[in-house]
Amino acid sequence: MWRFFTFLLVFGSVSSWAQTQIENPKSYFCNHALSALLVDGNIDDLAWQDAEWSDKFLDIEGIRKPVPQLETRMKMLWDTNALYIAAELAEPQIWANITERDDIIYLDNDFEVFIDPDGDNHNYFELEVNAFGTEFDLFLSRPYHAGGKPLIGFDISGLQTAVAIDGTINNPQDKDIKWTIEIAIPWESMLMFAPGKRPPKPGDTWRMNFSRVQWTTEVIDGKYEKIINVNTGKPLAENNWVWSQQGAVNMHMPEMWGYVTFVDEPYLASGDFHDVDPYFSYKMLLVSLFYQQKWFFDDHGFYATSVDQLQLERGELKYEPVIEATGIHFLIQATTFDGTKIFIDQEKRIWTKTGQND
Repeated sequence: MWRFFTFLLVFGSVSSWAQTQIENPKSYFCNHALSALLVDGNIDDLAWQDAEWSDKFLDIEGIRKPVPQLETRMKMLWDTNALYIAAELAEPQIWANITERDDIIYLDNDFEVFIDPDGDNHNYFELEVNAFGTEFDLFLSRPYHAGGKPLIGFDISGLQTAVAIDGTINNPQDKDIKWTIEIAIPWESMLMFAPGKRPPKPGDTWRMNFSRVQWTTEVIDGKYEKIINVNTGKPLAENNWVWSQQGAVNMHMPEMWGYVTFVDEPYLASGDFHDVDPYFSYKMLLVSLFYQQKWFFDDHGFYATSVDQLQLERGELKYEPVIEATGIHFLIQATTFDGTKIFIDQEKRIWTKTGQND
């Protein structure tokens, strides 16, 4: 069953605000691979038959926006060595320009992967791949709007990617069908920030999301060119289509990414979203208060020390968050229905503490 919550979210800078309706993130059960996979871009290995396709991607802002014109979907598997990702992107006009690793790949149409192993909004990875198979991987210690700086020199050790083209690339004279991607990310490249500093075990859940950047183009002199907005002189804004909606044109809100649960045998997903994360609504309230604290700081030069100073939207929740603050730091705590304590700080890190650990 889907539920909706309304929260105050930031769009762009902390001084720009809007009310938006937030749909629960998607969840996916990632099956254990029962046979070997060859990363060649073709999603035809026997092992992939045990992996379910995701829902079709939707607009990054959610269901209030039009359904994407082109279909995108992904699937995943895992084994003791790596996480495997496959994606299928319908595309009648396949093109790419960028060939150098770690150039800004999203200036082409691309497919993007975001992974936060322990789900705390910090220490996460991003990978982008275009139709040439050119890679751009980076690491962020925290989101941009929480002061994060991208580490572009970071490389995913042992990364494998491959692209297969059903059609021809950079040829406007024909109509293409799709391009497919296979990715293998070794666990060793992510263990530093994984729960327990180990590969996942059956039942573990990581936060992830997937995005497709799609530009609007036309053919000029036999080449694909981005259509220019006559009022700005710049290309029309790109489309952003995602697996789990973000609620804003911003992939760097890890709290909105989907939930990927690792299982050791083919699994038929059932039950409510809240079986995966029963604390999601509490976390969203803390995220709302995080943004309101930033807004309050902009106005006053210090952080609020009580909920009464902020514009709290409690929604369905019947509890009182607790705020501790100094001039430059804050910590907000919520106690859930089962006694678990959830925290958020001024750098937007979210973590939980059960009653046994208090």
